[in-house]
Amino acid sequence: MHKAFISKKNSFDEDPSQGERFSFTYLFPKYWLIWIFIFLTMLIAYLPTKIRSNLGTALGKLLFKFSKSKKEIAKINLSTTFRDLDHSGIQNHLRQFFKYLGHMYINLPLLWWRSDTYLQTLINKTGLHLIDEVLEKNQSVILLAPHTLSLDFGGRALSAFNLLSIYKPFKNNLMNWFIGKSRSKSTDKVIVYPRTNNSFKQIIKKMKQPCVLYLLADEDISLDDSVFTEFFDTKKATLKSISKLARLTKSKVLPCICTYDINTNKFSFKIFNQLENFPSGDIVDDCSEISACLQQQILSDISQYMWTLRIYKHRPDGTDIYKI
Repeated sequence: MHKAFISKKNSFDEDPSQGERFSFTYLFPKYWLIWIFIFLTMLIAYLPTKIRSNLGTALGKLLFKFSKSKKEIAKINLSTTFRDLDHSGIQNHLRQFFKYLGHMYINLPLLWWRSDTYLQTLINKTGLHLIDEVLEKNQSVILLAPHTLSLDFGGRALSAFNLLSIYKPFKNNLMNWFIGKSRSKSTDKVIVYPRTNNSFKQIIKKMKQPCVLYLLADEDISLDDSVFTEFFDTKKATLKSISKLARLTKSKVLPCICTYDINTNKFSFKIFNQLENFPSGDIVDDCSEISACLQQQILSDISQYMWTLRIYKHRPDGTDIYKI
């Protein structure tokens, strides 16, 4: 069973030794190819910015041409979300999306290898004072984020705060440990929990003291914890958990988004004003507000949303639109 990644400076009095740790089994031959990959990512992380940018663009073109499964999922999502988009419009969005995807793959090693001090120079942050204003009132903050391609850099932008987050474990244990430890650097004040029901119980307890929860809220996980709401030109299963967490922890919900500028090779992390009268006491109204918020965030740059996610796993009529 996967454990949390616990940084040494976390403010919740959690012992880092109780979290995920390196295992000597990762040195066994079955992991050697992964170690070669990890070494290559170190080289990429220290390449000059211009070379990394060119590599990202080239990789994006290759992914657009050869990644048929990802391309088909993205195409289905775009055509379902935006019914008025013709073939040419979808193709344009796909080209731009895969260009950003290529850059994302090349930029991720920066998070794995470079220091927090260096990474902060790559991220332009606006609205952090909105978090401080809530924390000063002895309340916690839920940051509502969409799955943009740069979402991990959004988490990195928050390293100065007492932070909680959730991760989806990798199937490969070595990669899970390697990437997880980069999300909980020695300079951070964070606990990153695996996505389980028990983790949410721990998070609710932790949020009794002022802290920040960086939460991705646009996945289609379970009908039991979702409500179908209007989402652009269709309906989408929207999670109830944001409303429930806000109610149980008496936290304020602030939308946020992280995007990437290919021209400057910089990231932009923006936090917006808190949702008013949230939670409202009506779970359907709350989910509709979350959906409206996510739509607004996605429209800031459609091509940077993670269209390869299966965001429509559940449909009102029970169909599976991803049967490829």
